[in-house]
Amino acid sequence: MDWESLQQPRHLSLPDHVSLELEKFIFSGRLEPGAKLPTERELSSLFGVSRSSIRQALTSLEARNLVRRTPGMGTVVLGPGDSSAGAGGALNLLNKTDPELRFIMELRLLLEPAIAELAATRAQKRDYVHLHEILSEMSSTVDKEAYAELDRLFHERVAQCTYNPLLIAINSHIADQISPSRADRYQSPQRRKVSTQAHYRIYEAILKRDAAGAEAAARDHIRDIAETIASELKSNTGL
Repeated sequence: MDWESLQQPRHLSLPDHVSLELEKFIFSGRLEPGAKLPTERELSSLFGVSRSSIRQALTSLEARNLVRRTPGMGTVVLGPGDSSAGAGGALNLLNKTDPELRFIMELRLLLEPAIAELAATRAQKRDYVHLHEILSEMSSTVDKEAYAELDRLFHERVAQCTYNPLLIAINSHIADQISPSRADRYQSPQRRKVSTQAHYRIYEAILKRDAAGAEAAARDHIRDIAETIASELKSNTGL
């Protein structure tokens, strides 16, 4: 691996710059799956930034399942193909029972964490109020249709927090395609409880302006949904 080709930081924060450079190496194949990254100390020297910035960058990459960090063992590249690894078993089961739903969950897994990450850096005070109002209603709603609508509104509001008109338009455009993942048959009390808790974690990360935390919370949320639906389908089909 030629570390001399590292770009100098420009307008990004130092952790974001480091994670972006490493991500480029991973997606270009210059850092192959299984490759071990230099130590935090070595990366700090290579990038000319503090070890704290390196740790934040690696945490962001780990949240996107591009690397795996193991105490005492270092950081290993997983590769772009493993970005949905945490939900792999659930998505594979969905492929057997409901291929369309698998495509929906893959789409959500790619889109919603990135939106939440950006929202955490741009949300305004009024956005926090609106998100909290939606969450309060979700916590007290037992009607399945009402809950599904509040679920849609929550993710719509998160997209609006990005203040990116293209992302907002894309999110709105695909809302109908995503709606089957919120169908009545998947709205069990346990699913709604888990989903509400996940939404609160996303909200709290946005409130703290914790971009990596918001991205990770959104990603975990999609995985939990996929696993819950897959478990229900497995029980119903006997797979």
